[in-house]
Amino acid sequence: MKLLSVLIILILILRKLTPCRGDDHPSRQASKPHAAEAKSLSEEELRRKIEELRSAKEKYGELDNMTYVELSDGGKMPVLALGTAMLEPALIAPVVSAALDLGYRAVDAAYVYGNEREVGSALRDKMRDGTVTRSELFIINKLWSTFHRRDLVEKACRQSLDAMGLDYFDLYLIHNPMSFKEGPNPLPKIANVLQYSEHDYLEAWYGIEGLVKKGLVKRGGLSNFNSVQIERVMDKGWIKPVVNQVECHPYLTQLRLEEFCLARNIKLSCFGVLGSKGTPPELTSGLPPVIDDPLVKVMAAGLGITPAQLLISYQHALGRSVVVKCSSASHLAQARAVVPLARRTWRRSTPSTATRGCSPSPEWATHIGTTRSGLRFNFIH
Repeated sequence: MKLLSVLIILILILRKLTPCRGDDHPSRQASKPHAAEAKSLSEEELRRKIEELRSAKEKYGELDNMTYVELSDGGKMPVLALGTAMLEPALIAPVVSAALDLGYRAVDAAYVYGNEREVGSALRDKMRDGTVTRSELFIINKLWSTFHRRDLVEKACRQSLDAMGLDYFDLYLIHNPMSFKEGPNPLPKIANVLQYSEHDYLEAWYGIEGLVKKGLVKRGGLSNFNSVQIERVMDKGWIKPVVNQVECHPYLTQLRLEEFCLARNIKLSCFGVLGSKGTPPELTSGLPPVIDDPLVKVMAAGLGITPAQLLISYQHALGRSVVVKCSSASHLAQARAVVPLARRTWRRSTPSTATRGCSPSPEWATHIGTTRSGLRFNFIH
């Protein structure tokens, strides 16, 4: 451990913090829906992955002690959820099936991912074969930005429920606070400029309150919201959000946002906990993804775990739930293997004090972050 500490100190000394460029802003990244971003695999790669996923339970066993976080309404949410964004279409059913076989009980979906029907079909198959019951599952879905007008919220929710073949969602989030022009295009543009709606996220929240009343969703929450936006929802709404789902990792610790949320009984849920290895080079600041950071690698090696396990365990040590996206059985199994970490030791030893995020551009700050608060969010996960 002494050698590990010395290596960590050396890496921290050698690390050169680089300010992010103007291109490294969410407003430069909102160019295409998630459904179109999945990387295509060869037929042989798909075949191998599917075979591995089908034998996941036999090889890795089922997790029988899932941990839960208690929400302000008394409900319980699993600390680990399977993310379904940008999954290869042919892998959706095998991944969802394998995750449930391995003990996952929460699934994170969204209209804009373009795969609700496939995810829902896989869930229903596992309910039919007796692997899980509906009451054991915690299904999260999200209201997209073109449906923020109050009269469109229920329509959007029912459309998602119908696509997934479900009667209700356990948690329904406003995907992000930006309100886009209503219509069939998820990213409406004129001359490559996003078109915004005159209706904002507060109308969307009123609509979600109506969904709770009707039993279409059990509870509502937020995603990618900053403190000012959360406060507005808290002040104007009669139902309080139970979750704010945001990007979290050692480069973007969200400690200030978490403090704000916890003071209002809102749990922080995290996506992008491994960083984003898929971001084009021209949209990055030239720094390695979090999972490739030398300090993360050294610490993981010292603990005898993978960098991914370390980064997921970091969030759990902070008391947060995590959304993970995995397309292989081995990664699904690794993600559920949380390693107990002492919070005070972890926060002292990691890059937490060297957050590499950046304040958003003035254009984006209006919607997502503020330079005053110093918060920075990616577009959507």
